[in-house]
Amino acid sequence: MSRLARYVATTVTGAVLGVLLALLALDLLLAFLGEMDNLTATYRMKDALWQVLLQAPASLYELIPIASLVGVLVGLGVLSGNSEITVMRAAGLSPLRIVGYTFIPALFFAASCLLLAQWVVPPSASLAQARKAQALGEHALRGYWQREGEQFVHIAAVLGQGTLQGIAFYQYQSDGTLQKVSSAHQAHYDQNGWIMDDWQESRMAADGSVDVHQEATHFWATSLTPQFLAMAAVEPDFQSPVQLYHYATYLLSQGLDAAPYQLEFWKKIMQPVATLAMVLLAASIMFGPLRSVTMGLRLVAGVFLGLGYRYGQDFFGFASLIYHFSTFWGAALPAVMATLAGLVSLLRVR
Repeated sequence: MSRLARYVATTVTGAVLGVLLALLALDLLLAFLGEMDNLTATYRMKDALWQVLLQAPASLYELIPIASLVGVLVGLGVLSGNSEITVMRAAGLSPLRIVGYTFIPALFFAASCLLLAQWVVPPSASLAQARKAQALGEHALRGYWQREGEQFVHIAAVLGQGTLQGIAFYQYQSDGTLQKVSSAHQAHYDQNGWIMDDWQESRMAADGSVDVHQEATHFWATSLTPQFLAMAAVEPDFQSPVQLYHYATYLLSQGLDAAPYQLEFWKKIMQPVATLAMVLLAASIMFGPLRSVTMGLRLVAGVFLGLGYRYGQDFFGFASLIYHFSTFWGAALPAVMATLAGLVSLLRVR
């Protein structure tokens, strides 16, 4: 790496980090104020503070693309304000080469997105939810419904550590007629299924009679594992790409709607691409519409572009769920549009 490339990359990295820390501090402050409404005798101020700190990786992950966009505008704006970009252009460096220098830190931030999404955000978010539920005396997952073929399962509460409470099974025939109802007081996971205590099964005969059968224990062989139940207790936003992929595959195997988890999976995959797209867009417009404006206007433009991307991502994502088109395109379209806008702006630079 040349000294000039290192200088541009260092300037841009410092600007992105500064913007990222400022946005993160503001986001955490607002989150902490929001937690004040949940304070009780058992959920105190220190619990709220821990809740916010454990959610910080998720906030950091969400802010990286916007911070990259605004940070590149600020970093290149500083170089432009010092006439350093003018000197680079006079020395024969093309805008494309200068934009390429900004991708050196962009690749680092894009990789950080994947690392956070896969290994940092899921455990921290899960721990945050578990701590809050424990402090408020709640269960992490309550009233969970699951379908397996023609059988519907209701779980009153998941107590954690592979223990269920209040399990009810409703078995239907292909014509929709209720065939049998089963229940268990409690269950715990054992290898390939659940061992249920106080099992009771009621079969409905064609003549209207009911045959009741009871067992002290009963084994339920199912692909529903404690890991999947733990994922169901956590919002898709806080799950890793690998978890989302496996859970979506499980839902599809049961004939259930997996679109929300598929959409979130593609959004996780596209987040690094979105970061690079934001950097390309910011760097390219610095040589065009924002070349000779003030730093304040660049910041305003960066914030509006970042918000536009976020709202576009939400719009296309929800549209893919409502109108049932590909969740991949629901997640990818904003990044594709930002990339095309950046390329068009860069090609128009003279």
